[in-house]
Amino acid sequence: MRLRLEPGEHVVVRTRPHPRRMLAPFCFLLVLLAGGGYGLGWFTRTQLPIGWEQWGPALVTGFLLLILLLLFRFFLRPLLQWAGTRYILTSRRLIRRAGFTRRSEREVRLTGIFQIIIEQTLIERLTGGGSLIIDLGRDRFLSFGEVPQVYTFKQYMVEAIGELPLTAMFDGVDMEPEPLDGAENDGWDRSGDERQQRHGWN
Repeated sequence: MRLRLEPGEHVVVRTRPHPRRMLAPFCFLLVLLAGGGYGLGWFTRTQLPIGWEQWGPALVTGFLLLILLLLFRFFLRPLLQWAGTRYILTSRRLIRRAGFTRRSEREVRLTGIFQIIIEQTLIERLTGGGSLIIDLGRDRFLSFGEVPQVYTFKQYMVEAIGELPLTAMFDGVDMEPEPLDGAENDGWDRSGDERQQRHGWN
């Protein structure tokens, strides 16, 4: 399903989760293929143990079904989950999409973000990935895990927030404020600066 953009909105980054997620399933695939090849060779040999000869074809069929089941559960399923997940950063929103047949979507408007937190394990620091913790205020947090090049992704988010129109911080309307005179204009500028300081955008 194609992403519908709002007027004036554009995509900044579109990426999948860090491919490190597929390391364990790939290692399991290698072990499964090696074990499956050995098992098929053992079941199809000419001299089976006494009493097993008549069950040879059924044993081979059952063993193949077991291999296919393990292959789907521990490799194909994680692969489809990884390939079907997208992190999309636009000039106004952060979106996480997941799934092919059954899709889930989580969206955060950049105007509602108070703080961006990065968490990394030792392995994630070595590979450049990490988790983005989005602080929405009032003890509300959203986590986006396995983000590739997480510090660069955060920098893109900060730049996108900094480029938002000033009025978007208050009501989300993309419009320029009408010019004000004298003290009223000064009051507007001060309130805008205080808003930016509370969000940590300066």
